[in-house]
Amino acid sequence: MRMQVITICVLSAVLAPRALWAASAPAVLTQDFQVIQRDKTNAASFFINVDEIDDQAGDFVVRISTGDQKEKTLRIKSVRSGEGVNLIYVEKVPVGGPYKITVQSSTDDKKSLAFHNVLVGDIWILAGQSNMYGLARLEEALPALPNVNLYDFEHIHAKGRWCAAIPPIHRIPDVFASGILKSQRPGITDEQIQQILKDKQPVGGTDCSYFFARQMVKETGVPIGLVPCAMGGSLALWDPGERDQNRYGFLLRHVQSIGGKVKGMLWYQGEQDAIFGDETEIVDKPAKTKPYPTYGEEFAKFVKAMRQDFDNPQMPVILAQISRHHGGDRQRDSAWEMVRDIQRRLPEQVPHVHCVPAIDLEVMDGIHLDYASHKRLGRRMAFVAVPYVKSNVPKRSEIRLKSVKRFSKTGRPALAVEFDGVTGRLRSAGRPTGFRLRNQETGKDLNWIYRVEFDSKAPHRVILHLSQPATSATSLIYGSGSAPYVNITDDNDMPIPAFGPIDIQFE
Repeated sequence: MRMQVITICVLSAVLAPRALWAASAPAVLTQDFQVIQRDKTNAASFFINVDEIDDQAGDFVVRISTGDQKEKTLRIKSVRSGEGVNLIYVEKVPVGGPYKITVQSSTDDKKSLAFHNVLVGDIWILAGQSNMYGLARLEEALPALPNVNLYDFEHIHAKGRWCAAIPPIHRIPDVFASGILKSQRPGITDEQIQQILKDKQPVGGTDCSYFFARQMVKETGVPIGLVPCAMGGSLALWDPGERDQNRYGFLLRHVQSIGGKVKGMLWYQGEQDAIFGDETEIVDKPAKTKPYPTYGEEFAKFVKAMRQDFDNPQMPVILAQISRHHGGDRQRDSAWEMVRDIQRRLPEQVPHVHCVPAIDLEVMDGIHLDYASHKRLGRRMAFVAVPYVKSNVPKRSEIRLKSVKRFSKTGRPALAVEFDGVTGRLRSAGRPTGFRLRNQETGKDLNWIYRVEFDSKAPHRVILHLSQPATSATSLIYGSGSAPYVNITDDNDMPIPAFGPIDIQFE
């Protein structure tokens, strides 16, 4: 492997020991496979605790190598922190890896530390509920990616470990493993389950993050660390105002333990709010859920808190617009429509938020995405995330609704639905479908759309031909109810979002 030139800087004599344990201090390198979040200079600085090889402040030799090639070597003097820890400070290690980092006492060459497969790059949080941690069984062998590592704490543990990002990314603790394995492998015996646990085989499902990370590294070359923290529950589970007792605080403590800095977040959540949430009241069963019309403002507060706590005011958030629920209570249809519509509007309200639809993807059990769908969703999320990582890539957007207007081409009533962010042309597998008109006064859907066509002169526009003229009491919806069938994407496999019901513009 080609040797890189790395400069290792000596800890400045003017750096007070108090700064070594401040909350804003750089990460401490403690494990193999660790990922250090890069800074604005496209490099990373970090501490190493050297008490294990020398409990007296002294000089140390640090070597950083890629593969078998040794890099430039310098002596670094350690400094004691206020807590009595003997630390050295390694500065400006460039983006890349996997690195082997060795530390050796200058007075005894037999005393040394070694860290393997260390990456400098971007850390991405994976949060939300079950569709984020995934339940689909792995359908192919997915190898470890040399530039993608995983911080694994098996959903609930207070301490985690860095390791290679071999799926499952969200790994289930032994106490819950039996239920997951039985749902994934019908007919599996208790003896087989016990053998899997005895062999320490990771248990869990497939989510979109492996495919997201693989695509990101392919397009940007920047290594990635994944922090999988999804947990079944409503948005209220992530309320930053209750961080001392919920998932937000759990995530925050883990991020602080690995350096306190992240690049961005992938988010897939909202089904619990749509299924159990009330329109006006907080409900407590099966868990605390706030009124679903407040989803947008609550999510905005959640993102604001994360950006403050992680000192990243422009942290990108890529969320999945929730998919479908087959077999649920039809009286919940309006809740599913509202949560989806709130989610697709979030990019208009919160900067650096993107909403990637999942409503056209296949589900394996009526609500959870199947394996192939997670692959597609991961690539879709990577598409909008790449410009935040690679500076010379123009900004990208998911498809966003622009307008719905009356349209007259043949003298018969029609509507023109226009979108922004379309790559190539809009298209569908078979007849395009998913649009419905609704009477705002009665709430009933109208069977007036008899033909849907893609405008040959405007690849970002869909024409809806109507049997009767739309009126001011008529609204349009795409992806109605809890389990609609929709099938419109662009040439980049980005779908148009579920939306509405929204008013029609009359000119």
